[in-house]
Amino acid sequence: MKILNFKHPKDVGLDYFQHLCFTWKESILSLVASVVMFIHGIFPPLFDLWYSEYIRKTQKRIDNVGISNK
Repeated sequence: MKILNFKHPKDVGLDYFQHLCFTWKESILSLVASVVMFIHGIFPPLFDLWYSEYIRKTQKRIDNVGISNK
């Protein structure tokens, strides 16, 4: 296992700026998800299926990253 992969983000079909934008967007969405799940933990009927849908959509975004650039 490599600790530093200097070929990434090229490995996923992105240049540095595209990778930066993608990861920052995902970071913001993850922060929102964290707040939503915190609220859900306190009041379980709220957002009961939201997180499952968030995970599904996130996986789809990750699977499709860089495809348009290849």
